[in-house]
Amino acid sequence: MAKRKHDSIYKLYSNVVSTKTTDGINYQAFDKDGKEVSINKTDIEADWAKEEYQSKRAAEYPSVVDQLDKIYHSGVNAWKADIKAIKDKYPKSQVGVTTVADLPSWVKEAVDAAD
Repeated sequence: MAKRKHDSIYKLYSNVVSTKTTDGINYQAFDKDGKEVSINKTDIEADWAKEEYQSKRAAEYPSVVDQLDKIYHSGVNAWKADIKAIKDKYPKSQVGVTTVADLPSWVKEAVDAAD
């Protein structure tokens, strides 16, 4: 099942018991007494984006029966190639991750020379 944005609202705001949207973009959240709960759209978008790739992958994966049929008729490597194509199309989210490039060679040389 695809993760929906209101799932992120419930996850981030434990006092929310219902949500409402008229356009699928702007959401309102309500507590058990029907009072509106203030929500941060940026936080909700970030949480939802972290797992969006899972929903997209799940929608595109063949059924388990079709996957087993692929393995039987074409072999495990053909099945792996099909699954890898979907995983590559929808990579895991990198929200909140910092990546650093390799050090330039001149830095490595300077460090080695200092030793």
